[in-house]
Amino acid sequence: MPESSSPQRGPQHDRLDVFVGRWALSGHQQASPFGPAAEVAASESYEWLPGRFFLVHRFEGRVGAQPMACIEIAGYDDGAGCYRFHAFYNDGRTMQWNGREDGDTWVLEGAWPDDSGRPLKVRCTMWFIDDGHTRTARWEHSTDGVSWQTFWDVSATRPA
Repeated sequence: MPESSSPQRGPQHDRLDVFVGRWALSGHQQASPFGPAAEVAASESYEWLPGRFFLVHRFEGRVGAQPMACIEIAGYDDGAGCYRFHAFYNDGRTMQWNGREDGDTWVLEGAWPDDSGRPLKVRCTMWFIDDGHTRTARWEHSTDGVSWQTFWDVSATRPA
């Protein structure tokens, strides 16, 4: 392969640094197509794959009494001009989330199939505060992309 066709790291890759580290996540799930109201608690880690093109994200915790886990690979897609988050869940589902950032705010969007097989539009808006040591997130779903309902409100912290 010619040298000129090799991917090049850029500032878009460095923007993912805000996620790197170990996080303790807690919050609440509201009753929704995703399940009954419940407390959410998890531990997360984000680390660079050697080469620093992709982040590896691990999530392990509980929603109420139900275990929840995923592994995710995140990187920047030059062709699409957005971040791609490829997630693999402990219930056998896989998802691709499209992400964008604006300073300390990140938005992920995708479609999640409900029990009837119809996809629900899902978005997660995250804010990094406290010099990046706290991340708050609001997860919402919509059937039409206009009216959004919150189903998760969570916050994650990492040591300074």
